[in-house]
Amino acid sequence: NGLLRKNIVFNGILYPVALPVATELKWNAYRFIYEWDMIYRDRGFFGILLEAKYTDVQATLANFLDTEFARARAPIPSIGAIGRVYVVPNISITGELSGFKLPESIDENYRAKYIDFDIYGSVNFTDRFGAQAGYRSFDVFYKVDTDEGELKLKGLYLGGVVRF
Repeated sequence: NGLLRKNIVFNGILYPVALPVATELKWNAYRFIYEWDMIYRDRGFFGILLEAKYTDVQATLANFLDTEFARARAPIPSIGAIGRVYVVPNISITGELSGFKLPESIDENYRAKYIDFDIYGSVNFTDRFGAQAGYRSFDVFYKVDTDEGELKLKGLYLGGVVRF
């Protein structure tokens, strides 16, 4: 919730400056990955990723005059690489890069780009519990006829690890 600094047009609706506006972003993403570790050693590995992602994103903008939303859903195939190095047996550093680009030469009305970069460190306190901190960058663009959208997210994260 906040005030706009300038007028914006979202899905054909004008949202004027100085009116309170509420935003909401709903994002569901599912990853199905096949990982083949080409090189595997005691202190780490390097592998190739083949994955299918399904993304469902909805952005909503609302004020007391109107509410509008945009939604994009798509399966995204991608290929990538992953590598991990164990600094000591219970501490690792992992990097992962995957992506996909639909060439413009196929059809000028359809374009797509997807790049996902993730680098993180893990500390395992036991075989079942640990902590993770890292940096992730996610960049998606699509165009279908006159409909297009772009989403860029990047930043640091911190999390816990539980293994079953």
